[in-house]
Amino acid sequence: MIKRALVLFIILFTTGCSGIKSNVNTTKFIRYEGQKVRLAVPVVLCKATKCTGNIASITQDLLINELLHTNRFIILEREYGLEEIKKELLLFHSNMIDIRKAIPTGLLEGTDILVIGVITAVEPEKTKFFVPALIPWKEGDRLHITGGIAQYKESYIQIIVRLVDVRTGRVLKSIKGEGKWNWWNLVLGERTFKNGGVLGGISVDHSIPMEQAIQDMVKKIAVELIKSIPQEYYRHNIN
Repeated sequence: MIKRALVLFIILFTTGCSGIKSNVNTTKFIRYEGQKVRLAVPVVLCKATKCTGNIASITQDLLINELLHTNRFIILEREYGLEEIKKELLLFHSNMIDIRKAIPTGLLEGTDILVIGVITAVEPEKTKFFVPALIPWKEGDRLHITGGIAQYKESYIQIIVRLVDVRTGRVLKSIKGEGKWNWWNLVLGERTFKNGGVLGGISVDHSIPMEQAIQDMVKKIAVELIKSIPQEYYRHNIN
């Protein structure tokens, strides 16, 4: 009887949850083969109360990945990877490496535009509404309660991105973007009572990570960046 009640409850709610569709769409860019812009994404800062270093780091990595996917930019490493490059170049010019196989210094490319990101709002799990349900039933002298809560939640993130000309320090453009991800969070439980005591129970909790909202945001930002960069910055060949 317990199993039947739980199975019925799960079927009812999972059937309702299956109708929820994500608002994150895969960005499709027209294949670009012209000259490119040299840019770097050196930092994404946290200025929102609920923002963490992990959220900022994920945002930076996903933004770089999305910009590379457009095929319009030569992305230059200007964060932790640059320190590793410096170490490698120092190793090449130490007495540990054959001088005939060493890479000459001074070949790193310069950046035209810096992309500076500032996260201004984060809401990891905001409940928009919830639907409770309880199914009481008896088995002899025991009272069983099978039920749970279906919560409709939203993850939200907002960022401001500045495009800075490296030669002049001028801010070319400031773009505000946001990302959202909606989902059902389902909590199920079954409790058995006898003489006022709890004899047993289970619960199931399911959630969707914040990364989905970040992915939604960086896709929108990449589209806006393409629109915002003046054409004269497209002056570099890939080779």
